[in-house]
Amino acid sequence: MTDFINVLGGKSHLLTLVILVVHLSFLIKYANVIFLEKLLKLLLSFNIISYFSILLLTDTFNFKVHLPIHLCYITEIFIIISYIFNIKHFYPWIALNSLGGGISGFLNSIMVEDSVPIEYVHHYLSHFNLLLFVVIFYKSKFIISKNDLLKSIILNLLIFSFALSFNQFFKSNYWFTISKPPGNNLSFFFPQWPYYLLIFIFIGLVSYIITYYLFKRNTLRNEISN
Repeated sequence: MTDFINVLGGKSHLLTLVILVVHLSFLIKYANVIFLEKLLKLLLSFNIISYFSILLLTDTFNFKVHLPIHLCYITEIFIIISYIFNIKHFYPWIALNSLGGGISGFLNSIMVEDSVPIEYVHHYLSHFNLLLFVVIFYKSKFIISKNDLLKSIILNLLIFSFALSFNQFFKSNYWFTISKPPGNNLSFFFPQWPYYLLIFIFIGLVSYIITYYLFKRNTLRNEISN
């Protein structure tokens, strides 16, 4: 049992996970959409500004590691862009990325011994923000259509292709196309390249389908409320 906990990131990771889940559950039950949106905007601003500011000021920024190219971090950037410019066009794509991405980030740690404190904060807060957006999206009774699902898959394929090319040119590992994620996480149980990458893609597609059907239910909720 101890070995399994260590694979999941250790006791500190699990304790952090429990604290975040408790807070998220409280917000789901008691907070309204207006409050949640204000909270999300605040958390997004703090997370992004503090992360890049501290890395740059402490001269620890590494473009091979810290650029927002991983899907979860790109998604977080698009959330705040959508809020700033009041653009809802990307909401379905954001929601499709956020549910599976947020849960995956909660269950897996990619932190290593060399990781600085702000990287821990950024990791947990980013994935908390993704799940918070999903809550807002669901409470607002948004709907994801089959067309949204298809377009989101195509968009992610394009981003994946960019990450693959970027990694080949700069010898980085965004989207983990070169090697497994660092740190203690569930990829420990997966086979080596390229099979673990195929498993990641399969899990992502399953997550998309589950999210699609979850928000498809909002059609019925809207009909009942009307």
